[in-house]
Amino acid sequence: MRALATAARGVGPGMLATMTRRYAYPLELGRYVRDHWPAGRTLWLSDELLTEALAIAFEASLTSEEARPTRFRLLLTPPDALPENGRANEGVLRLKFGESRALTADELRGLGPSAPFEAALIGAHAEGNDLRIWGIAHSGPAWLAPTWGGRNVVPNWTYDPIVHVNGPGRLAVRCAGKLVGGLERGALVNATLDVFDSEWLPALFERELHEVQEEHAAGQARTRSPTAADQSLVGRVGQHMLRRAIQLVRGSRHGGMILVVEALADSTRVLENLGIKYCFADDEPPRRYRTLLFQILDRLASGTTSPSMDWSDFARATHPDLEKLEQSVFEMSRLIASLAAVDGAVVLDKRFAILGFGGEVSGDLPAPLRVWRATDVEGRQREPAALEDVGTRHRAAYRFVRRHPHGLAIVISQDGGVAFVANRDDEVVFWEQSVGP
Repeated sequence: MRALATAARGVGPGMLATMTRRYAYPLELGRYVRDHWPAGRTLWLSDELLTEALAIAFEASLTSEEARPTRFRLLLTPPDALPENGRANEGVLRLKFGESRALTADELRGLGPSAPFEAALIGAHAEGNDLRIWGIAHSGPAWLAPTWGGRNVVPNWTYDPIVHVNGPGRLAVRCAGKLVGGLERGALVNATLDVFDSEWLPALFERELHEVQEEHAAGQARTRSPTAADQSLVGRVGQHMLRRAIQLVRGSRHGGMILVVEALADSTRVLENLGIKYCFADDEPPRRYRTLLFQILDRLASGTTSPSMDWSDFARATHPDLEKLEQSVFEMSRLIASLAAVDGAVVLDKRFAILGFGGEVSGDLPAPLRVWRATDVEGRQREPAALEDVGTRHRAAYRFVRRHPHGLAIVISQDGGVAFVANRDDEVVFWEQSVGP
């Protein structure tokens, strides 16, 4: 996330300004949200009640329930603003309590497990001068589509504030899915950093993307009306597969690491200084993603006479075969995530073939002299980061990309943090990926 107010030395990526106060708190967040609420949308809560709601949510974020961190979404809207006949994944299923309850940190902590972050919200509104919990709104997980990957359209059913509490001191206020402002590690933030929006990441796979385009074009040349596959389509299918694998590893709360190496014929060169405990045989099943990708392209091309097709064509397509193929791609995501549960890295090549798991980066590789934290998606703005402030996975990732400058490391921490590590301009750079709403 992009920081607006932070400590004098900075504690978050993408700093825009430094203020004299050391940390930002719910009062500052409330002011920022009020000042930057989307034009044309009414923020019905008073300044006092909005700040109170954020303060209570902040306090609840510092608690736990039976050793589980407190995570929830708090919907600040009257229950009558939601339809009684709403349905999950298209709107919400409104579940009102017989009597409302006071909005307190203890109530949010206790209700959290019954309103899972991914599927439900705790509803609250103002009764006079007091904030009260009126019940639970079951949304289903469709709102997670941008984070989890896929073609699904995200339903929007309210423009009132939704407060996301995703960890100790981590708050985000959203309107219709768009981040307005949040608190992240003591910093006031107003934007997310999504590596999948960068230009450098698809450029890292450029050769493999061209290979797919050329192979598909060769097959299409035999048809009456050949249809070319745009790079945006080829690249985004792979990105969505990888995005979902990352989210599944995060959800396991185990952590893991994914290493992506060059797809070269000489595998001994690819795997230099990288030991894989469980290597897969060189046959089709570990390369299944590429098979599915060509099946998607062929199925999509068979339904059009257009000279080219891009991601928008795939997003609009309704053929049931494409739905099945997309789900098969996401099963590859699930497979990668399950392999990441074993200590060591899952190793993929740039065609997304699964080479093996239990990968270990050689400790004999020298560590980089320095590493940089990227503060924008392209890594043009950077700040130095201390090597000793991270765990063994991150240090292994640093050594890997230093030795394999065309490779990529993705580190998923046990606490849910995600870091992309790459070699940029012969420097080891990492991005702290925003991991969802």
